[in-house]
Amino acid sequence: LILTFSSRAEIARFVDTLRNPSSVLRACAAFALLQFTMPAGRHAVHHAALLQKAGASRVLRWAAAAATAPIEAKIFARIVLRNLELHQAGPSS
Repeated sequence: LILTFSSRAEIARFVDTLRNPSSVLRACAAFALLQFTMPAGRHAVHHAALLQKAGASRVLRWAAAAATAPIEAKIFARIVLRNLELHQAGPSS
């Protein structure tokens, strides 16, 4: 329960930070979310589910397409979106 609340709060903070005017903070937030969703990560499926529940896909798509976003933030956001799709699809046979 504590892991879930802590993870949910952290993920929500990083998703909110993707909307920050600072390009450096947006890049850091996108990288942090990337760490949460790494396919080999211990809690990646859980974190991906939390991101889906938080509606992060919309914000990540915006961050990936933002004209003022640094290239790093765009790349990290695209990778996170891909990771979310992979986790949503489940393990392949």
